[in-house]
Amino acid sequence: MTAQDEIEALLGQVAGGDRGAFRRLYAAMAPRLYGLALRILRDEMLAQDILEEVFTGVWKDAGQYRGALAAPETWLVTITRDAAIARLGVERAAGRMAGPLEITERLYATRPETEDLAGMRDEARALEICLRELPRARADMLRHAYLYGATYDDLARSAGTSKTALRAAVRTDLVQVRECLSR
Repeated sequence: MTAQDEIEALLGQVAGGDRGAFRRLYAAMAPRLYGLALRILRDEMLAQDILEEVFTGVWKDAGQYRGALAAPETWLVTITRDAAIARLGVERAAGRMAGPLEITERLYATRPETEDLAGMRDEARALEICLRELPRARADMLRHAYLYGATYDDLARSAGTSKTALRAAVRTDLVQVRECLSR
């Protein structure tokens, strides 16, 4: 059974109210999801809040997961990313966080604390290879959107373009990256 299969099975058990499965799912995914929230928010307390919010939602909504639409880890990462970006917007609006997008190369700055580090490195390597097929500025935009939580507004402002044009470019680039990853 692959790690993805195991996570999917745990989600099914959690949907049925299995607390033991929930603990195992948390143990398997919390380090990675916390790391993602921390990279986006750059604040340990906020990242912990997001992790709690995500897993509370997973407990309530695990039955909403549809394997045909996304891999289980992708579903969990997307929920976490979206929650962290929403919180980032709230914190910025309240003046508690800086607004300007910082363009940095921190793809490997935070090491995951999971047992499957080698597999994650292989996935990251494959993604990096595919991102290199894009123009550098566009690859950087995808990194900042999906790894660091930059919003379309942040990216459009940084690129000096409209949000509509940026969204179209991101959609096109994501299609190209998906095709590359499937080769």
